[in-house]
Amino acid sequence: MLLDGKGLVESFRSQVNEVECATVNQHLQNNQSLLFIDIREPEETALGYAKGSYLVPRGVLEMQLSNLPIYNSLINEVSSAEQLPIYLLCRSGARSVLAAASLQQMGYQNVHSVAGGFLAWQSQGFLIESE
Repeated sequence: MLLDGKGLVESFRSQVNEVECATVNQHLQNNQSLLFIDIREPEETALGYAKGSYLVPRGVLEMQLSNLPIYNSLINEVSSAEQLPIYLLCRSGARSVLAAASLQQMGYQNVHSVAGGFLAWQSQGFLIESE
């Protein structure tokens, strides 16, 4: 069976944890140890990105994740790298599902896709930064 992009996302959606923007925002407000990554492309994030997020384009996420300066300090706060809380944000919540599935295949067990993506984040009035 041949899938299109939407079909692929839907096939993975049931295999990843999706969380609401409000949940991530609450974690950030409570200063919880987590890795919040906006995986949109630079031309997308140039228009604004979620406050508290790290910008790592989807195309290099798997290769650059462990190079983030905060990565090692966060690992020291959890029992193992596999348990690192990772929250992924894209434009609408589709690419983040695919990225979450990919990170799970790499062995990360505490990965979440932010439902609705940046569009939902913005529409709910959560803080946004710009470059």
